[in-house]
Amino acid sequence: MDIQLKTGCFDDAALVRRVVFMAEQGYESEFDAIDEDPNCIHVTLYVDGELAGCSRVFPEELERVADAEAPVLPACDMDEGVAAGETYIMGRVAVLSTMRRRGLASKIVEASEAAARDAGAKLIKLHAQEYVLPLYVKAGYTQIAPVDYEDEGQPHVWMAKLLGDR
Repeated sequence: MDIQLKTGCFDDAALVRRVVFMAEQGYESEFDAIDEDPNCIHVTLYVDGELAGCSRVFPEELERVADAEAPVLPACDMDEGVAAGETYIMGRVAVLSTMRRRGLASKIVEASEAAARDAGAKLIKLHAQEYVLPLYVKAGYTQIAPVDYEDEGQPHVWMAKLLGDR
């Protein structure tokens, strides 16, 4: 199995997100202005040349620019010592159904962390669907808020992880 990770392939990421979040999970609104911002990093993963999954990471302040009404990220102990602009948000982690159960989501998370770190991130926060918490716990993330239903009524949990040096 030859795995390739890329950044900057929004069209491929959009295809995965339409299939997984909209067609499979029934989300109505999958895209926003953050996707078009040059500071948003789209990560895509390919297996033997075939598109398999995606994610995006971006500086926290883009959330406010895109939607002034968006919920404020929960504060946590990990915020201490992290300067403005050093907190990134990871989201839209998805793997096509035919490619699941191969550990690919973990590879996407690792690549997303690396891309964020390269862009200056010291801390990553994410708003995970509750059923995938084990993936993020295994990757070193800590839950920082109780379960909420802010994202189209689906149970989600805020998590965070400090990024160390490579």
